[in-house]
Amino acid sequence: MSNIDFTYLDVLSEDDDDFKTEFIETFEGTYVELVRKMKEELSNGDLDQLSKAAHQLKPSAKMISLPCADTLEDLQYHPDKASEKVLKEIEDQCDDALKQLKEWAK
Repeated sequence: MSNIDFTYLDVLSEDDDDFKTEFIETFEGTYVELVRKMKEELSNGDLDQLSKAAHQLKPSAKMISLPCADTLEDLQYHPDKASEKVLKEIEDQCDDALKQLKEWAK
């Protein structure tokens, strides 16, 4: 479990509950869809599309200081390094981050 650094989000949100809710909903929808897409593209062997999906997810991961942000950046440039295990680790970190985000928003 990686602890999220909420410093940046605290500054952005200015304790606005609507912002927090919107950020969490956007993060959840984004990572669920992009991890699904990366798994699908790995299965299809379309490494170009896998690279693009990793690139799209990277900013959200960086914003909340997830360790998988570095992995996503690596996959962006070297999608051949993708594996089911690597994608599962990304998904697990995002799942955990979502739980922490929901606690933060309370």
